[in-house]
Amino acid sequence: MLAFASIVGACFYARPSLAQCTSQALGRCSIDLFQGPVLAPARTTGLGGAFAAYAEGVDAISANAAAVAVREPYSFTWFDFDLTASIAFPATFRGTDFDNDGATGFTYNNFLFYTLGAKANLGPWGIGVLADFQNYDLRPATSATDPEVTETLGKLHAVLGRSLFGGQFSIAGGIRAVTLSIDTQQSSSAVSQVGLGGATNELSMTGLGPEIGALVRPDYEPWRLGATFRAAVEGRAKSEGGFSRFGDPFVQPASIYLPWELELGAAIQVGPRPINPRWLDPHEQEARERKQIEQDRASRRAAQEAELRGIAEPARMYDRASELAYQETFILREEERRLDAARENLQNERKARYANWPRERITVLLEMLVSGRSPDAVGLESFFSHQASLAGMGAGTELKRSGQRISYSPRLGLEGEPVPDRLQTRIGTYIEPSRFGGLARQHFTFGFDVKLVPWGLFGLAKDQVWRIGGVTDLAPRYQNFGISLGAWH
Repeated sequence: MLAFASIVGACFYARPSLAQCTSQALGRCSIDLFQGPVLAPARTTGLGGAFAAYAEGVDAISANAAAVAVREPYSFTWFDFDLTASIAFPATFRGTDFDNDGATGFTYNNFLFYTLGAKANLGPWGIGVLADFQNYDLRPATSATDPEVTETLGKLHAVLGRSLFGGQFSIAGGIRAVTLSIDTQQSSSAVSQVGLGGATNELSMTGLGPEIGALVRPDYEPWRLGATFRAAVEGRAKSEGGFSRFGDPFVQPASIYLPWELELGAAIQVGPRPINPRWLDPHEQEARERKQIEQDRASRRAAQEAELRGIAEPARMYDRASELAYQETFILREEERRLDAARENLQNERKARYANWPRERITVLLEMLVSGRSPDAVGLESFFSHQASLAGMGAGTELKRSGQRISYSPRLGLEGEPVPDRLQTRIGTYIEPSRFGGLARQHFTFGFDVKLVPWGLFGLAKDQVWRIGGVTDLAPRYQNFGISLGAWH
């Protein structure tokens, strides 16, 4: 309880404001890394970000750390794993109000967003890592000898969890890390040809903090509850200094700051398809067959020992022991074949159980995301726009304070299967708060998945059925479109 209290306390802790961040003292400002729009895998985005209560698969780790320990109903083996990788080129961010500060015009040149993740399950235990990265040019080169300046923002979750009570309760904890890197690269083709065009890191800021998540999913009940606490993360520069691309020198921010988050969600499913089927542990199912084989072996050993004790002549006893040992090799081989056949039959039964469930359902997901304050902070766009104006590279801009109040983002998502085993659709909506004291804006999201044909992926995924899908997120001064490819379940 003391450890849990310390984690929760860290989540709601904020360092006292020193009231030092001003336009004249830009180096005393932190950068608020709060992200309003949902940038996530297609399914999460299509549901308006309301995924903390569903919490299945490696993609859900960012919504609920406990997802790492949840065994999906299509997981049929004691050891299983899940991988994810996606890439997007959201050119639609150009000219939009991405950070919802009420102004457009910040240009995200060559914007690239990608995610990488993996999780492994061993019975009730799970371990996983999920990271996403945003990369874009802060100020592209204006001449052949002018270096390009790129910014990379990365967020990573590394968690370990366990399911309890037969999978009805899952809990996990780990770390959430954030990093901001600014690099320069000489764009001259002549320089690149002689191998001197590599990127140079000008600024690197990294921080990490704890997170903990939980999920309640009672067997065969039509509802789930999920919650995650994430502590605030502050990252400071590894070294003092700057570079001359934005001015002389570049004004280094005091830190990057990711506020604490409290994510609470509930899921309700209507229809004949169960949302919380009990996961069948292969080891428990195979235990009866293994126990029977062990009993047969013990009985056999006892009978053999009794028979050998009844032979008084040592030479005859030795010969009989050799005969029994030779017979035992064939018996053991047959018992192993029997155990392998039992494992295969039980796995086929688990697969048939999953395949025979009805597909019709409507899943309703409700969520509230609460984000804490960011003291002495400004928005990322505001910081770099103001930096550019100080260097005489743009029009004068107002330095906008960010994260002075706690933010609330209610979310709603609905998912169904209007064409059973062929088409899944989802819609969602969420309120994106403004971190700058302005008006919140409402987003509407839409997504779908279409079932494709089986493909073994050159033998790596036997008889895997694939899907292709799309997703849209629309709001005033913002739009995002994406496609996805993955396994059909």
